[in-house]
Amino acid sequence: MKMIGAPMKEAELRMHATCGLCKKPIMNGGLPLFWRITIERFGIDVSAAKRQDGLAQLLGSSALANVMGTDADMASPVMEPTSISVCEPCAMEPAPAIAHMGLMG
Repeated sequence: MKMIGAPMKEAELRMHATCGLCKKPIMNGGLPLFWRITIERFGIDVSAAKRQDGLAQLLGSSALANVMGTDADMASPVMEPTSISVCEPCAMEPAPAIAHMGLMG
């Protein structure tokens, strides 16, 4: 079996042992599988987006504006990334609002 990411040691697994949605142990559904979801929230720099759009209009091409522009930061994080563990039964249910999940992490 090919490893996709880094495996978890016992201490890290213990940090993720409870589902962030139902608050039950992650193996509550009987399967030894769970999801770790990382949530990040960004804010768009409207002035930078307007400058880039204006340059694209001036040059007549967004691809050309991308090459000729300053490659400015267009979005910045507005909160620390948060992770939430989700057990298999909860993962099969309709998802709650992302903002709600971000507060659970």
